[in-house]
Amino acid sequence: MKNNVKKFFELRNYFPKGITGRMLFLIILPILFSQLLTGYIFYQRHWRSISNQSAIAFAGNVLTIVDLKKADKSPEEFEETKQMAKKNFMMDVEWLPDEKIIRKRNSKRLEQLSLKYVYRFLNQNLGRPYSLSADENKNVLQIKIQYPNGVLAISSSLKSVFSKTIYVFFSWVFGSTAIFILITLPFARRQVNSIKKLTQAIICAGRGEEIHNFAPSGPLQIRRAGNAFIKTYNRMQRYMKSRTDMLSGISHDLKTPLTRMKLELEFCDDKNLQFALLGDVEDMEKMIDSYLSFARGMIPENSEKTNITKTVQNLIRKLNKGNFDITLNAKKDYFAVVRPSAFERAISNVIVNAIRYGKKKIDVSISKDDEFLDIVVEDNGPGIPEDRRDEMFRPFTRLDSSRNAETGGMGLGLAIVQEVIHQHGGDVALLKSEKLGGLKVKIQIPLK
Repeated sequence: MKNNVKKFFELRNYFPKGITGRMLFLIILPILFSQLLTGYIFYQRHWRSISNQSAIAFAGNVLTIVDLKKADKSPEEFEETKQMAKKNFMMDVEWLPDEKIIRKRNSKRLEQLSLKYVYRFLNQNLGRPYSLSADENKNVLQIKIQYPNGVLAISSSLKSVFSKTIYVFFSWVFGSTAIFILITLPFARRQVNSIKKLTQAIICAGRGEEIHNFAPSGPLQIRRAGNAFIKTYNRMQRYMKSRTDMLSGISHDLKTPLTRMKLELEFCDDKNLQFALLGDVEDMEKMIDSYLSFARGMIPENSEKTNITKTVQNLIRKLNKGNFDITLNAKKDYFAVVRPSAFERAISNVIVNAIRYGKKKIDVSISKDDEFLDIVVEDNGPGIPEDRRDEMFRPFTRLDSSRNAETGGMGLGLAIVQEVIHQHGGDVALLKSEKLGGLKVKIQIPLK
């Protein structure tokens, strides 16, 4: 409960999440607030003052006509009163004999904005029953005053007490703000596009893709960030290339003395020693070959939209020699943007591990939600203890106690899988298979 109350009062929860929305919010909110404050002051001071004065003038004219009506002695004199009211007050006066006033309800807006001042002055000074009716369509304001023998009807222009200035003013306040938003929005989006381009370039670099067409644009600060990113990216690419080339060269150089050692061991008289040493030399050759293969897999490759379902189907068909029961569960063809060769190699390593260490039963499933594409490979082998699973992603790590050491693997399969999937911005996890009881490898690839 306390956390919910705290969250309710945190202003950041009410701000737009996108940078475009926040830019417009921070620019337009102060302008809109200042205009509303100006409008409030205008209403409280200027408009109310004008409405009050207009009501006083209208009520004064009505009271003057009422006083003149008291002095009327004949129809001729009443006609003079009507002409004077028309000439001096621009009001139409009419006597309705033997009538009773019928009170009509005016619009709530008029009652609250303008007529309330007229009511106030008439109630204080008229001293007779009356009704006040306004017709906005005909622009007529009529007051009917009850006399013992009839009704005095006085009609005037509604504009004499009601000003539409306030509507024009507030229309301008909100209209100008809307126009400002429409003008500002394209410029704000243009600034945001430069940030989006920089973000996309960083995502591509994080996936191990080459950056070719990125050019910093936008405001000075964003261009500086883009140039700094390009320099850092080029520096990292040079470092990775030099490291890979150096280690590849060392691996190649190591194969030469290993070959000489194998030749020298052929002339060894002690057969037991010869057998043991040849086994060690062959293991070293396998490790070097595995590392060279690992290094070649890290070569940058462009991403493209790939049919993941077809890729997995082809891998299963190629890797399964008929001795294993491999089931693929995929409702349809799923697509994702991946580096085809590297991705195929990663999935191949997972399936090969399941074939190598499993017990002939393998289940592969592919599914997708709004954010991720999931590829799950399960087998019915011995699995991996939970406390050793993170360790299995380290290069040249093998779990001989539960995974058969006679399979000949050098411990780079899962390391390559993790490296490739991380380059795609995804993740890989080792779990226990609830379905088959062995190892469950879950791979997630982001779709955006």
